[in-house]
Amino acid sequence: MSAQPRMSTQPPVREPDLTRRDELAVSSAAMSSAPWSLAGAAGVATAGADALLHFFFSLHPHVLSDVSLGVVAFFAVAGAGALVRSRHGRALRWARSNPWRFAVLPGAAAAIIVFVLAVLTGSGLLGGAFTAVWHGAAAYGLTGLVGSVGRPRADKSRS
Repeated sequence: MSAQPRMSTQPPVREPDLTRRDELAVSSAAMSSAPWSLAGAAGVATAGADALLHFFFSLHPHVLSDVSLGVVAFFAVAGAGALVRSRHGRALRWARSNPWRFAVLPGAAAAIIVFVLAVLTGSGLLGGAFTAVWHGAAAYGLTGLVGSVGRPRADKSRS
């Protein structure tokens, strides 16, 4: 009887349980590898396109709406870009294995900026909070979705 060799498998590396504060710190470290210039270009292009659409269809500028949509695009592209880049590191490994937890940071950042913009432009606290929540949720959802279905690009320098 020939016995087949048994492969020894090691259990997967498990990250220690992180507190919410630690998760935000690790997410911040992962965001440091975001494609910021691409995110900025996406934010400006989105805000500009929205401004043009508002101008041509209503002949009235909606500056808060345009800038808010640009902020969502900026943080969604930055967060998603960090997840799909070919860079490596412990923070990025954690972010890729926990895309929805990682997405909290871009979502919260978008919500905070949109809230401040809304309050400064006269929407009030309640209106600003409502606007901030749904813009933050959009950035959160887009980042988490890309992190869930996207995979890091192949590193061309390692061929």
